[in-house]
Amino acid sequence: MEVYYYIPVEEKEDALSCGIKLSVKADKKVVINRYSTPCISTLLNPKDDMSKYNSGRFACLRIELKPEYCFIADKSLYGSEKTRELYNHSIVSPMSYIFGTYRLPECLVTCTILPDSISLMNKVIDSPVLYDSSEKLYIANLIEKFNEDYPDFCETALFMFLDKLAEGGKLKKIESGNMAVFEGQDGKIYTLKKVGWDEIRQYQGI
Repeated sequence: MEVYYYIPVEEKEDALSCGIKLSVKADKKVVINRYSTPCISTLLNPKDDMSKYNSGRFACLRIELKPEYCFIADKSLYGSEKTRELYNHSIVSPMSYIFGTYRLPECLVTCTILPDSISLMNKVIDSPVLYDSSEKLYIANLIEKFNEDYPDFCETALFMFLDKLAEGGKLKKIESGNMAVFEGQDGKIYTLKKVGWDEIRQYQGI
């Protein structure tokens, strides 16, 4: 499988010629198959770390690995002790992972990466990544799912969003029967059905 790894530019040539040692670059230790396992965190999409993607201080390495040395986890759950157990439960094999189901997927590599598996990513001539970023794909999939399950979801979400802006004085809100008219500072008008918590409570099974 193909993953991406950012490394300081001064370490690029060493990685390309000597590889990436697990004992040196492991940045996580997680329980996999009941064993505490050191891992190197890599990305499924180079644009999942835009600060490094746009930085001249880092080189992006494209790495080809055998799936048996890889595990996918949701990095967005890792930062807090409150969600650490959810992070551990999110760890799956690449064959079990469905793209777009984790907000920020990372690939945990459990082996030293040999130099013949590594190449330097070229943003211009390399094959294009099929989706802009994992977070955007995740949000798009989530919206599509909720819109399929709840036909009024999009209008409900828009109403709640614009209503919050109106509370903060960003929009003017005019109520008329079961409709709400929002007027922007640029004069644009947005007309939506009013939604209250009674309507939201009817959603079941979330």
